[in-house]
Amino acid sequence: MVSAMISKVLVFLRKECGRFWRASLETIPGEIGCWLRNAVYGFSASPGCRVLRGVTVYHPDGLRLDRNVGIAKGCQLNARGQIHIGQDTLLGPNCVIWSQDHVFSDLDIPIRSQGYQRSEIVIEADCWLASGVTVLRGVHLGRGCVVAAGAVVNQSFPDFSIIGGVPARVLGTRNPMPENPSEEANESVSEVQDQDTLPQRQ
Repeated sequence: MVSAMISKVLVFLRKECGRFWRASLETIPGEIGCWLRNAVYGFSASPGCRVLRGVTVYHPDGLRLDRNVGIAKGCQLNARGQIHIGQDTLLGPNCVIWSQDHVFSDLDIPIRSQGYQRSEIVIEADCWLASGVTVLRGVHLGRGCVVAAGAVVNQSFPDFSIIGGVPARVLGTRNPMPENPSEEANESVSEVQDQDTLPQRQ
């Protein structure tokens, strides 16, 4: 009985010490702060990553950052369900990346007692999330996506999408236009005419 209580107290103290340690790391400015957070905060960071002061990561063991990821001040990431951010991706100030949410299906049980749903979030290489973007569990953002400020992303999007709104939707694409659109259009029309025979008037 006593040994079980001591064991629980030790586990509690270890968790609390970890929280104090990470909170202190969050306050250190400059390149030294970035280096320390990459080295000892608890997440996996490849070379060139810059996690700025004031970023909070919950369950950091579930976060993986590829090369040259930049995360601005005020961002919060909950990696309980795993988060993977691809190389050269940028997160603007105050973004929220949340890989779990509450279960709320049972009306007879308080929401706080119903547990969580968790799914991995993947943000591929060379994306830019502007200020205040929220990304919810299970989302997969393709390579090169741009997300407008304040968007709430609750579904996945393909490569090079330009996304915005609440909930987020496709506003455009970064895919390059053909060099000569009129030529391409003429070729398409010719192909259709070759395939289809127009009916003759009687």
